This record gives sequence, C-alpha cells and structure tokens, in this order.
Amino acid sequence: MSARWLGVALVCGTLPYAQARLAAQASNASITIDARDFSFELPERVPAGVTAFTFQNHGEQPHSIRFLRIADGHTFDDFTSWQKTGGAPPEWLEPSGGIAPIVPKASERYTTTLKAGIYVVLCTYPADNRQTHVDKGMVARLQVDAAPAGTTTAPAEADITLRMRDHGYQLTAPVSGGHPVWHLQNIGTEPHQAMLIRLPDGASEYTERTWLSSGGRGSRVGIPSGGVIELPAGADAWFEIELPPGRYILLCNELEEEGRHFDLGMVYRFQIE
Repeated sequence: MSARWLGVALVCGTLPYAQARLAAQASNASITIDARDFSFELPERVPAGVTAFTFQNHGEQPHSIRFLRIADGHTFDDFTSWQKTGGAPPEWLEPSGGIAPIVPKASERYTTTLKAGIYVVLCTYPADNRQTHVDKGMVARLQVDAAPAGTTTAPAEADITLRMRDHGYQLTAPVSGGHPVWHLQNIGTEPHQAMLIRLPDGASEYTERTWLSSGGRGSRVGIPSGGVIELPAGADAWFEIELPPGRYILLCNELEEEGRHFDLGMVYRFQIE
C-alpha cells in the first residue's frame, strides 16, 4: 500500500451530545462501521448523498477508515488485482475522504457526501512489520446507490469551520474543549487532511513529524486525537471529537513532490486548558 495513504490519527473519548446533534442534522442516512483486528463490519449498500458515519474501534490496535471511489469502467476485482501487484495508486481510485484512526474502545462521528458508485473501504494504519492494516485484511467493498432527488440536506450547524487551502489552515473560532462539531472546507486544488495530535509533556512536535514522514516506523511520541484524512479538493466534511486538556498540533500529512504538506505550512498549534 502506498506511503501517501499513511495519514494516521487517533481519537479519544465518547461523544454523546455532539453525536445526537450531528445525527439530527444529517437527513440522508446514519451508518455504523465497526473495526476489529483486522476486519470491518459495515452495510453492503448505503444511499448516496450526505451520510453520517459512526466509526467504532472494537480491536486492540488503532484503526481508521479511508474511502476510495472506483471510477466508472473499473471494478472491485480491479482493485484486488492492483493490490496484489503494488505500485503507485491508479488514477481510477478516487480519494473520497475518511476518518482518522481511533484508539481501541473509541469512536468518531464523521459526516460526508458520497456520490453513487463502488467504493473501497480500508484501514492504512501502519503495522509493526512495515505492512499496513490493509495488508492484514482490513479492506471491504461498499456500494453507494443513487438516492432519490431532494433527499439530501447538508448539516448546517458547526462550532468551528476549518478552511484548508494550498498550503495552510484558517479557523473561524478558537479550539476549545467539550464536544465541538468541526466543518471542514477544502478550498485548495488537491486533497488535504486535518489531523489532530496531542503532544505529551516534553514531547517534541518535530519528533512526531519525523515519525509521520517515515511512514509510521518505530515508536511514536504523539497521541493522535482525531480528524479527517484525504478530503478531496472542493469537498466538505464534518466531524466531532472530544479533546482532553493538553498541547496539540493540527496538520496535513499529504505528500507531494515538494514535501509533506505540514512542512509546506499546513500546521497549526493550540492548547486546551
């Protein structure tokens, strides 16, 4: 699996109030995806449009979700064949957002718009032997069916709007504790991420950035704390998370020829008291 898909983050805590609020705003569907070591449990089909996903980790390792749409003219078998041969991701695999990894016994709420088609759902968290969880079997097929006209309404309420551009962030409000609902807008020309990482006392931001740049090899100093991965250009998404007190960095771990996006300016630092 390509290193460009190793965007990693974890989320801590439960989200009772924000989950209920965001669920009420997503009028199209509400889907639960359960992760275990190393498999997914999810419906075979969901309707297109605005969908609220609740991602729950029942395993003993961090897990994530990445949505990849298979372009028309290709099949899930084509993905399986490519996966066996390796190499760079083919152009017919379209990044369609995703949920950053979460710690065991945690959950995250994520709302996005999926257009009709066949999707690959996978976890690309790094494993100990330089593999990823995809290599261990964490991949599934999802059919997104066309929805009747007029059935989709985007969530209207958010505590923080985060605009992502090439290459920087703009927040409309300070980050505070509790259960905020984040609205992400990718106003750039390429996919971007909003990964939250808590730094323990004495931990260096640059040690964590080195770990990310290496593809997740070795021990990690940061405590990943939620967010969204690989949001396409022009797309919106919503997520909710509980942030315990601590020192945080918000960054994009996408990779291009010029370097990691956090090295190009997509990093934001804040403190939760």
